[in-house]
Amino acid sequence: MNLEARGADRQERVELRELAHRHLSPVMTRVTDLVVRRAHGAKFWTTDGREYLDFVSGVAVNAVGHTHPEVVRAIQQQSEQLIHLGLNYGYYESVVRLAAKLAAITPGGLDTVFFSNSGAEAIDGAIKLARAATGRPSVVAFEGSFHGRTVGAMSLTASSAKYRKSYEPLMGGVYHVPYPYVRLFKGMTEQQVVEHCLRSLEQLFLLRVDPSQVAAVIIEPVLGEGGYVPAPIDFIRRLREMTAEHGILLVFDEVQTGFGRTGKMFAAEHSGVVPDILVAAKALSGGMPLGAVIAPRSLHDKWQVGSHGSTFGGNPVSCAAACASLSIIERDGLVERSAVLGRQVLARLCERVGHLPTVAEIRGLGLMIGIEFQDEHGDPGTRIVSRIRDEALQGGLLVTNCGAHGQTIRLMPPLNIPEEDLDRGLSILERAILSVASRSCKGEVS
Repeated sequence: MNLEARGADRQERVELRELAHRHLSPVMTRVTDLVVRRAHGAKFWTTDGREYLDFVSGVAVNAVGHTHPEVVRAIQQQSEQLIHLGLNYGYYESVVRLAAKLAAITPGGLDTVFFSNSGAEAIDGAIKLARAATGRPSVVAFEGSFHGRTVGAMSLTASSAKYRKSYEPLMGGVYHVPYPYVRLFKGMTEQQVVEHCLRSLEQLFLLRVDPSQVAAVIIEPVLGEGGYVPAPIDFIRRLREMTAEHGILLVFDEVQTGFGRTGKMFAAEHSGVVPDILVAAKALSGGMPLGAVIAPRSLHDKWQVGSHGSTFGGNPVSCAAACASLSIIERDGLVERSAVLGRQVLARLCERVGHLPTVAEIRGLGLMIGIEFQDEHGDPGTRIVSRIRDEALQGGLLVTNCGAHGQTIRLMPPLNIPEEDLDRGLSILERAILSVASRSCKGEVS
């Protein structure tokens, strides 16, 4: 690139940043100030021509990578035929094919779908479906959970007070109990934590809300924003038994875990538990906006016609992209690949950085992996993670964090990431972790 071209690119970056700072709301968390020109596969390029590896994938959205040719082609072909109609006014092939496909790949008898624009909207839809189907008002969620930022979803969210601050009062009838995040229960075994959390739910039913008033219990089988923490299988199975005993619907929020991310098509399959309602989004549609509330027809039939809807839900282009993305995931064996690569990544990270005193725990399922950090006092390693994230970015790798204190780096690369890109990205991350750990031991990280 000649000097004139570089100068034009620099001017464009400055102009775009200035316009962004002037016209985009600052309410959005800003992880970087990069100006991105294009992306493909597991990489993206900024306007200065620099290449980055992407281990964020649009927050677990781009399961088949950026701009997969088959997804792009599906979007182009659908856009030439039909961009929007509205499901109130007729059927069209992409939405019908997608609904049938979801019915085929979800566990159990989850055969009927309501489409929305996002995960948060789908969570709101699941709340409404559960209340309508049971005639009960209350919902139980878990501490550490993240279900979205709309008022209904935010009422269930309990991964950080910042999501709720300034917005009270929220939706009523919501109760929270502890999630079996074993590391938080010092000195307790996993089984003891499972028993404690189940007893907390029993105490809730005894002291605060009668189970006959509870429409649903909603859980992330693996905490997302709350820290990338898989729930123990025994806990999920016994939770299913408790909800069934009281006629309470069990809702799985699989917005982040769905479509191969955990090494199964859905995280529910790790426990063999079939929820009454499954909520999906993110990786569903290859980067296009789409969410889904999936449940048996018997439940959907209890939802009064016209009591819920969506102008853009089930958009033809989004559904066409989703059909293409799911086809790629199945054809290329990406669910199985996620499981294999996930085990390899966990083993590698444990070997190369797991011994560091700043590394509290490395955990995950499939390519949904969390590295939790702590400082020299055993407190959450918030500053350590911030430094690692910055050094990784300088080295050409985009990663992000999660957890109540931002103490966990979460890895969510595309399921089809080339192994050489995965290896290079992990090497960048390991160097950053080792560098920051060394400075931390010398008291240089503040």
